[in-house]
Amino acid sequence: MKTKILIPALIALMGVSAGAWADDDDDGAEATIRLMDVAEAELPGAVTNTISLPDHLQVEDGDQVAAVEKAKNGHDQANKRLESENRQKGLSQAEAARENGKELTEKATEARENHGRADPPGRPESPGRPENPGNR
Repeated sequence: MKTKILIPALIALMGVSAGAWADDDDDGAEATIRLMDVAEAELPGAVTNTISLPDHLQVEDGDQVAAVEKAKNGHDQANKRLESENRQKGLSQAEAARENGKELTEKATEARENHGRADPPGRPESPGRPENPGNR
């Protein structure tokens, strides 16, 4: 009986309180975004300032040439290593190892299948009854 009265009362209270929340004034709220004033629009220095690197980070012309030469040398060395005999030897050894692994896998699979097909060994023949049990 209480729930028949309680539920409609709660619904009515929720409707009244929703109207109270919607009527809040936003006069006291802070503006997080604002348009630029006329003075700022004419002199937008803060927006268009040129940013320069500190002196210790600026690169001289000679430094750039040296960096390009270093990069070129590193690139050439990397290409030499790709074409070297050691790399080709390593690749051929890796291929041989893969083939060996495949062969071992096939042999192991074959051995496992054959092991399951083998006939179980028969029971050993009974030696019979001893002639003098307990007496020597």
